[in-house]
Amino acid sequence: MPHTIYDWLKTSPNSAEQLTAVDFSFYYRIIIIGGDGTIRDIANFLLKNQIDLPIAIIPAGSANILACNLGIPTNLTRAIKIACLGKEKIIDVALLNNQLYYLVSLSLGHGSKIIKETKRGLKVRFGFLSYLWMFLKQSKKYKTVFKFTIDNKKYKISGNTMIIANALSFFRIKPLTPINFADGLLEVLIFKNATKTGLLITILSLLLGKKRYPFLFKVKGKKIIVEDNNRKREHAQIDGEPIKIDRAEVEIIPHKLRIIVP
Repeated sequence: MPHTIYDWLKTSPNSAEQLTAVDFSFYYRIIIIGGDGTIRDIANFLLKNQIDLPIAIIPAGSANILACNLGIPTNLTRAIKIACLGKEKIIDVALLNNQLYYLVSLSLGHGSKIIKETKRGLKVRFGFLSYLWMFLKQSKKYKTVFKFTIDNKKYKISGNTMIIANALSFFRIKPLTPINFADGLLEVLIFKNATKTGLLITILSLLLGKKRYPFLFKVKGKKIIVEDNNRKREHAQIDGEPIKIDRAEVEIIPHKLRIIVP
């Protein structure tokens, strides 16, 4: 019986530099143990360097939105089995400002502020519940007017959080009408709620697959350009990690990444 050869790499914040030193021609699959941010970093490197290898996921983050949407469990034994024996699926990816690929979502506004202010210790200990705790502690909501263009159609919507999503879940539960990874479209959502109750009602409506969503603007498109209001956005995140950007131009790249699923 042939032996399986593998190498182990513990990534650092400069993972691109580490990955540059790897000869990927020796491998047929990459297994990533980490959260959405770690998966995004490695996928971004592979895509930018045109390395066509499938990735498998063993979820180890605070939210694990990508794994949730792909049906990959957080149970370690089951996730390892899928990573080794699962089937390939080709998914869409999003490209930010023509230079950074992401798999889950770009978020602007109040929701990103919560993610940024949640301490790493809380994330490690309580996972997604740490974000919920920070949200409940917030006494004041960040509000703005989002000016943007979707496939050459202009919009001007007031709200607290804007999400440009390729995948979405709440409390590790994906909506009954999930965002399709392979439809060649991004989902744009703007949360307009003024209260915590309003947000919970909106999330519940999304999870239940309702056709009408209170306090929510929702539309699909291939290319989204968000105006920068002449200043850097203070609160932005990409796949769960804070990011500073002075503009946001997002385009869907269809059928771009091979990934292992159940």
